[in-house]
Amino acid sequence: MEKLIYEGAVYWAYDTEILAMDVSERYLGRHFSSVPPLSKHQGRIYLTNTAIFIEGDEEASIPLSEITQISLDFDEVFSAASVKNFGMFWKPLRITYGLDSIIYLIVDYSVMISNNKRFFELLTSMLA
Repeated sequence: MEKLIYEGAVYWAYDTEILAMDVSERYLGRHFSSVPPLSKHQGRIYLTNTAIFIEGDEEASIPLSEITQISLDFDEVFSAASVKNFGMFWKPLRITYGLDSIIYLIVDYSVMISNNKRFFELLTSMLA
């Protein structure tokens, strides 16, 4: 039986979706206060003892056993230039899983903060 560890709101995008965005969608429009963070989707995220489940305009399921890498930082796909205040208050959570699928998460985003660090720490402890 699955045990719910964390539940929250989430914005997310796959690396391929971010790379397909034009400059205004990826960078310029992201610095206004009413605009959500760099993402293509939004919904709810659930971390259980076996998987990450995402529900919203699209759904995703990531078995913990398929996660090969997690990172809480900017990279060449999701750069600090695409975030208000250039990432001083939060960083994206990047998860690589399966056959090199990459998803970027922004958990419980509100104005200029997120719970990405907390989610990252929970996930890291579960994968250790």
